[in-house]
Parts: sequence; structure tokens; C-alpha cells
Amino acid sequence: MSVASKKVVKEFLNSDVFIKPDLFSDFIHKDFKMHWHASSGYREFNYEDYYRITESTATSYESMRTEITHMISDKQEVAVRFTVFVRTVENNREEVPVGYFISIFKVSENKIIEVHQTSHPSEQ
Repeated sequence: MSVASKKVVKEFLNSDVFIKPDLFSDFIHKDFKMHWHASSGYREFNYEDYYRITESTATSYESMRTEITHMISDKQEVAVRFTVFVRTVENNREEVPVGYFISIFKVSENKIIEVHQTSHPSEQ
């Protein structure tokens, strides 16, 4: 299962889900839960909450991509260290990093069901 879980997470991170929210249900399990430690504090999200985040980013960014530096998997869990880069609607010619992430994804039924994540914004 670790190879399949790793594939699901990699496809999610490399997808356009944060630009095209209609892809959301392809990757995220209905029982989804996220535990996010960000520079602004701790937050929890369910399926609907996280979907609203994708809708919000879709209106702000022209493109979004991740650069994965580390990926380790064990059965249904995948730990990933990555940077998120965006091109804004206002300045689509310049790609800038917006944040650095370390996430542990849990996969069930070939979809992401849980995430434990820590992040901090880029210095740009």
C-alpha cells in the first residue's frame, strides 16, 4: 500500500486542485480531517472547510506548483517536505514561493483522509 499511497499524495501535490476546485473530490476523502500548525496558530479543517480553501486560492492564483524535496512512505502514511510556488492573478509573469510545508498524509480508499501539517510563509 505504501507505493499506492505515495502515488496518491504525489498526484495530489502535482495537481491543479488549488486552481481548479472541481478536481478536489478526486483526491480528498469525504471523511477528511486536517490538523494544521501554521505561523498564525493551530487550525483544524474538515472536507468542507478544506474545499473552501481551494476555492479561495483559485480566485487569487493564476498557477500553483509544489516542489517536493523529501517523500517517505510507510503503508498508508506519507511524509512530505515541499515548497509551494504561485503566480498571482495580478502578476502572472513572476513565480514566487509562498510557503514551506512538512505534511504527513494518511490515505484510505485511494484518497487523502487525514493530514498533519506544519508550515511557515516564505520570506518574500
